[in-house]
Amino acid sequence: MSWLFLLAAWVLALIVASGAYAVWNGRGLRLKLEVLRSRAAADSPADELPEQLIRVSPVASPVFERDGLDLSVGLRTTGGARGPAWVRGEVAGTEVSFGTGLVPTTGWSRVKQLTDLKRGPVGANGWTIGTSDPLGFFRGHRTCPDAEVALVLPRFTSLAGRREPRELEASTASPRAGYGNEVFGVREYRPGDSLRRIHWRSSARRGELVVREYEPPGLQTLTILVDPTPPSVPAADQIARLAASEAWDCIREGGRVVIGGPGLEPTGPSRDLWVLLEWLARYPRVPSDGPQAGLRPTSAATGHEVVVIAAGANPQLMEEGERARRRRGWVVGDAPIVSDIPFARVGTEWPL
Repeated sequence: MSWLFLLAAWVLALIVASGAYAVWNGRGLRLKLEVLRSRAAADSPADELPEQLIRVSPVASPVFERDGLDLSVGLRTTGGARGPAWVRGEVAGTEVSFGTGLVPTTGWSRVKQLTDLKRGPVGANGWTIGTSDPLGFFRGHRTCPDAEVALVLPRFTSLAGRREPRELEASTASPRAGYGNEVFGVREYRPGDSLRRIHWRSSARRGELVVREYEPPGLQTLTILVDPTPPSVPAADQIARLAASEAWDCIREGGRVVIGGPGLEPTGPSRDLWVLLEWLARYPRVPSDGPQAGLRPTSAATGHEVVVIAAGANPQLMEEGERARRRRGWVVGDAPIVSDIPFARVGTEWPL
């Protein structure tokens, strides 16, 4: 009978050791999601942009609508090799699940290919790390916080057909904000700025000194006003594409672009295409600052060209566009528009 007690002791010790290992195994693993590369689809802007523009992109591989990407799904360990473990969750609405018996000290990963991506953030939601002991006596699950692994940018193309995209490298001027006559915005005070340029009202509101920034003579500034409440996702996507295309044409000519709309926090005057594309990738879920946010009187007061892109008859949008002396626009869909702005009407198909 003594051997039975010895066997029971061994089994008990094995269970205790398995439980301790399961606790240790679960606490030392963390999930790592990383975009390895993008895969350009047919007619993707990524294949047409000049190399110097790609080099200044905030991400190594920009992703545009309908492109794909390779996502690395991995586990990292601390304090030695661990396992078994598995991960499960969703990326861009796609179920992903991988497992391994061993997570080495160098880490473990698998690649998931995602295709035909939609404009906007690529979210990683509902991810969990599952662990157990080698014999499967104990299992544990740990929830990981949701994350954004990529941002899919809107497609765009030249609407004016003035130049091929690769001519940007040779033809784009590099104007600097300076001391012209047109005020296009404010910025933080820098040592050496004239005290006469301080905008006291904005300084009081922000709690720091800011100065007026003037547009260099002859520099084109394009204000793009977008519909803040598009009726559908396809309409919002088309508005984003049109706005990106208008911005691209202006920047290729050496100009600056402002994008905003009623109730939408606008971009600053920018020649950075990536900043504008990121704003449009998140549109219409961009930050809001009340019903008057995004309305910039400079568009009408200084004679800058204004492009209105609408999918419905938004009174605030039309009013702001009509204040500009140089104005034109696009209407997406069949919504009736009553305005003296010259509109071109398009559907939701791309390219136009």
